[in-house]
Amino acid sequence: MIGFLLQWPTLVTLVMFPILVVTYVRLAHREEREVRPAFGTAWDAYAARTPAFVPRLWREHGDIGHGRGAHA
Repeated sequence: MIGFLLQWPTLVTLVMFPILVVTYVRLAHREEREVRPAFGTAWDAYAARTPAFVPRLWREHGDIGHGRGAHA
């Protein structure tokens, strides 16, 4: 969405940006509540080590993540 705002910097995109951010954050939280019962403790463990919106580029020990993400 930041890229969209940078590519088309108009009043409409500027107004829509915070609305879309709030909408997607609420959607993400709702989806997390829905999957928690399906995956139980596995989900809790995943959520505890994985950031919600901005991925980390390092592992817990401080080195750069490799493979399919920081937890590979």
